[in-house]
Amino acid sequence: MHPSPKKARGFSLLELMVALAVASILAVVAAPSFRDMLRRNKVSATSNALLADLAYARSEAINRGNIVSICPSTDQKSCTSSSTAYESGWIIYTYVPGKGKANTAYDNSDSSNILLRASNARDNVSIRSVDSTIVSFGSQGQTQPSSKQFKFDVCFLPPGVSGSGSSTDKVPGAMLTVNASGSASSKSLPVQTTCVPS
Repeated sequence: MHPSPKKARGFSLLELMVALAVASILAVVAAPSFRDMLRRNKVSATSNALLADLAYARSEAINRGNIVSICPSTDQKSCTSSSTAYESGWIIYTYVPGKGKANTAYDNSDSSNILLRASNARDNVSIRSVDSTIVSFGSQGQTQPSSKQFKFDVCFLPPGVSGSGSSTDKVPGAMLTVNASGSASSKSLPVQTTCVPS
């Protein structure tokens, strides 16, 4: 007597179709949330990078006992003149002691200018300063000119779009504030149409 062969087990075509339909629905529901999470992370990483570099510039000013400045830069070799847009990158620089003044643009052909750090462009974010191209820190870490406060807005900027981005309920922007003493802080931006600090 031969044992009866075992039935082959597997998915039927109907079961496979149902599983694919459920997977498709889950993908459609989850994809926007995942996309928004990636965008929030991009804004957060960018604002943290700028916040860290502002703290670094202030620390270097105190350690060196000299003015240290940060400005937007498209080539990481010079300040971008008359620009308050930092998303194309920025540089941090100082001067040979006794040679530099606050809010003076970096000049790589001037041997009294010393480049300390350069940061590359950021994709799909906008970083705007409210009213100043250059942020300078004095020898005690205070902003220059004294008692000036600086603000930056960091927002997501969709691919292929130019401008200042926006802060939305799904992808909120960040506002960085450098107070007169030179310390910097960050908080979430409210929902707004443009990402320009006021």
